[in-house]
Amino acid sequence: MSSLFEQAIINALNSINPQKVLEGKVANTIIQAGFDLVGFNKAVGLNGEIGEIDVETSNAIIEVTTQTARKLKQIQKLISNPDLNPLNKPVILYAPNYKITPAQDIIATGSYIVRTQDELLELLFILGA
Repeated sequence: MSSLFEQAIINALNSINPQKVLEGKVANTIIQAGFDLVGFNKAVGLNGEIGEIDVETSNAIIEVTTQTARKLKQIQKLISNPDLNPLNKPVILYAPNYKITPAQDIIATGSYIVRTQDELLELLFILGA
């Protein structure tokens, strides 16, 4: 893995926090598949007060969660906040444990939800990321 984010990804993969580990796995998968990783755990604003972008490719923003719900506000913020998403990139929620009803709310925003690495890579390919 030779990337600007190599150490941050290694740290995430070795974290005791399952959320950080999943973020690291997603970033690593994207690099291994040959996609362009342009952001990883990127704080936006002074000390991240505007928000954080978990994983970003040249053509998509990926919010990663181990949660089963409660990401709608975050997805809406990633879609609509010009500081977080100045290029209006599509937003993908990578959520292996997400439940059906909250997933429908995410899809209704115009963003995407995927539950596996294969689904993520397939969607990134379709989006040209």
